[in-house]
Amino acid sequence: MGITLWIVPSSTCAAKLKHIMNVRPVPPTTTTSSSSYPRFDPHITLLSLPVDSPTSISVLRDAIASIQLSLDIEFKSIDIGTHFFRSVYIAVQLTPALAEIHTHVHKKVGVEPKTPKYPHMSLCYITDEDAQQGEREAFYRTIEGKTRKEGEGVSLDCGELTEEWIGGFVASEIWIAECNGPIEDWTILDKVPLHP
Repeated sequence: MGITLWIVPSSTCAAKLKHIMNVRPVPPTTTTSSSSYPRFDPHITLLSLPVDSPTSISVLRDAIASIQLSLDIEFKSIDIGTHFFRSVYIAVQLTPALAEIHTHVHKKVGVEPKTPKYPHMSLCYITDEDAQQGEREAFYRTIEGKTRKEGEGVSLDCGELTEEWIGGFVASEIWIAECNGPIEDWTILDKVPLHP
C-alpha cells in the first residue's frame, strides 16, 4: 500500500476502541482465514501514497505541522463494507474541519485525493472469502448490542466491565504509517501532534 497518514484517537481512547475491535462472533460462524481479524491501531486514513511515491517523510511532516485545527471526530453509523479494508467500520461525520484538512494535506503533498469512504474508522478487516460465508455480518451482529443511536450519530460501549459509551473523540495526533506487507507488521514512522 505504501505510506499513509492516519488521524488517531488518544492512547486511552484507542485502548477502549480496541475492546470493540477485539470482539469475535460466538460461537464462530465459520473457520476464518488467518488473514481475517489482524490486529491494528484504530485510525482514520487521511491520505494514502503508492509504494513508489517519491514524497518524503519531511514533506508529510510539514503538511501536517501546518494544520491549525482541532479535529472533533463524531461517529455517524456502523456500516458493513464490501472491501477488506472496510469490512465493518465506523462512518464518521464529515465536518468542515475534516474536509479542510483532507483538501489541505493532498494539496500540500501534490496528489489527488483517493481515500474511499472518507472519513471512516475500520473496526476489523475480514477477507472476501470469509465475507462470502457471512463473517462481516456476524461481526456486525456481535457488536450490535454494544451500539446505540444518539441524535444524528452512534455510540459504542467500549467498557470492559462497566458500560463506557464513546461517540467520538478529539484527535491530537496524525501518524505517518508505512503500510507494506502483513498488516501486523505495519510500522509507525512518526507521530505528529496537532496544534489547534
